[in-house]
Amino acid sequence: MRLVKQTTQLLRLPVSSIRSRLIIFLLLLMLPVLAGIYWFVSQENQRYTDETINSYLAIGTQVFEFSRTEHINTLLTVSSALTRDWGFRNAFGAADQATILDAAENLLMRSFEAADVMLISDMQGRVIVDTADQGFEQLSGSWQALMDRAASSNDGVAEAVLTIAQKPYQVTVIPLFLPAPVAWIFAGFPLDDKFVQNIKRTTASDVSVLRYSGDIESPVTGTVIASTLSGRDADLTLSQLDPTQIRDTQRIRLQDAEYGTLLRPLSADTDQGELILAVIQRSYRENEANLAQLRDRLFQFSLAVVCLSLVAVIILARSFTRPIVILADRVKMIEQGDYKAGAARRSAGGANDELAQLDSSVTAMAKGLAERENMRDLLGKVVSPQIAAELLASQIELGGEERVVTVLFADIRGFTALSEQQTPSQTLHMLNLCFEQICTAIEDSGGVVDKFTGDAVMALFGAPVMHADDAVRAGQAIAAIEAALERLKDDPRLPAAGLSIGLGIHTGLVVAGNMGSQNRMNYTVIGDAVNLAARLESLTRVYGVSNLISEEFVAAMGDSANDFDIQELDLVRVKGKRETSRLLTMIGPAASAPAGNRLTAPATGQPKSSGADADGSRARFDQMLNCYRNGQWEQALDILRALESEDSGALPSGLYRMYQHRILELRANPPANWDGVFDFAQK
Repeated sequence: MRLVKQTTQLLRLPVSSIRSRLIIFLLLLMLPVLAGIYWFVSQENQRYTDETINSYLAIGTQVFEFSRTEHINTLLTVSSALTRDWGFRNAFGAADQATILDAAENLLMRSFEAADVMLISDMQGRVIVDTADQGFEQLSGSWQALMDRAASSNDGVAEAVLTIAQKPYQVTVIPLFLPAPVAWIFAGFPLDDKFVQNIKRTTASDVSVLRYSGDIESPVTGTVIASTLSGRDADLTLSQLDPTQIRDTQRIRLQDAEYGTLLRPLSADTDQGELILAVIQRSYRENEANLAQLRDRLFQFSLAVVCLSLVAVIILARSFTRPIVILADRVKMIEQGDYKAGAARRSAGGANDELAQLDSSVTAMAKGLAERENMRDLLGKVVSPQIAAELLASQIELGGEERVVTVLFADIRGFTALSEQQTPSQTLHMLNLCFEQICTAIEDSGGVVDKFTGDAVMALFGAPVMHADDAVRAGQAIAAIEAALERLKDDPRLPAAGLSIGLGIHTGLVVAGNMGSQNRMNYTVIGDAVNLAARLESLTRVYGVSNLISEEFVAAMGDSANDFDIQELDLVRVKGKRETSRLLTMIGPAASAPAGNRLTAPATGQPKSSGADADGSRARFDQMLNCYRNGQWEQALDILRALESEDSGALPSGLYRMYQHRILELRANPPANWDGVFDFAQK
């Protein structure tokens, strides 16, 4: 309604100012919005471009490392092949240097260019064979460091980037065993133009290898060793790069465009003051061209939108004045709740123009609001007010939540037999009278009537509205329902006798919410706790009592259970459940409860009651339960027969007869493992 009111106020602006106000409003709204969109799209495209380039660089770096690793593995394979060559091993054992050199060169030729150089030294680092003719006889510097690292490793294998003839080589080293380690075999391949060109073909990124000399922490002089860039671009890369920013993407300007650049260290020799880096680069040119084209199109679109909108506002403002005032009057009537007033009035526009359609929509809206108002009133009568409020206060959708709820089932007994003696209208009238009393008792106690099923009622305490004392409220509802049904027996509109009530109450975890389908749903609760409450209600016929309550329900009442007169009846396993359920009954209204809780299981003490005979009868019933659970059938039967003959009214005589019949069957067919818990085979 607030939105309707604000819309009405806007529509009732003076006729002479509508056009100018619309134009100013449009400009003030559209220009910042379009500018914001333009800026946002530009920023997002720039961010996307940076992320794209960074991902390409990351892929290029991974491919570079993968290619280098593959070459390293190939070098190790080539070197291992040499160590297994029978002729080479014999030649090395005979110290035949010429044969050793010949075997090494033959292996290099057979390696399909996987290895370019090979060097063999003894275990002390004295050079035996060097296919690169480097001219040193004793390993030193980075060569010695590589040999030492291999000697200290578990498998005797190591790798590093070393400089040979002023070029970086990827070098590996493995030992030669005869059978003890007698020599080191070094093999290497150059990180040259051929190597970086192979990587560029895979990644479409430019790759360079640079050498810096001087202080490793802040290199001074740089040299391009290999590059897929042109000579000029390679020099520009060398001059603009900061070799200390190893992990960050750098943006440098080359001849044709800016490039994203990522560095990876290959070798750092502190003794020689040498740093070798791999450089992966990707051009921003293609991405920036797309970004510039998008910016141009976006600017042209924004300009066209502003111009067309101004023209449209000027034209529409002239024709909107009178029809809008008419519609504003109608909306004002709808806001005040008059959904029919003014329905016959139409806008001044054509029969099929937009304003006429808007007028029809307003009429349909008024009709829909009237129907919803009627539905709201009807909903409050079809479901409980609490459920109606819950449905109207939130978005209606399928689903639920777990809650601890006390569930009450109430069944009107004797109703079927009475309905056979009456007409359908009389039967319905009688049923409604009973339901009126039961629902009033439930709602006055703070419960919510969930549904009616035939002559039974299902009620909830704790959903959808929760109270701290929901279980206590349910206990009060038990007494109120039983008292209401007693009053109904004196109602002249109902039969004089024949009606009674059966109540089942249990507290437990359920799923509460809207269930059904998208087209038809119902707020209810489901779960094992609901099933047990229904079973308790049906078992009231077996025990001959008006109500059966669970041990969990009594525990949920807490200290307030002392305000109720409660009697334990049995320990059972209902059909479909493996857990034991303790059955109790609430005797009399809450107002007549004794000073203490009547929760007198055989192990909890002596019962309390206002009458001495009734108190004694219930004490002996508790004694019978002890005998029954201990399998003392004869003692239990004697007590039951005595109780039935006395008929003190403390407990229903049907309860005594039920136990006598059950004990006779148990005595005739003793169970193998009697634990005092009776298993029900039927619901």
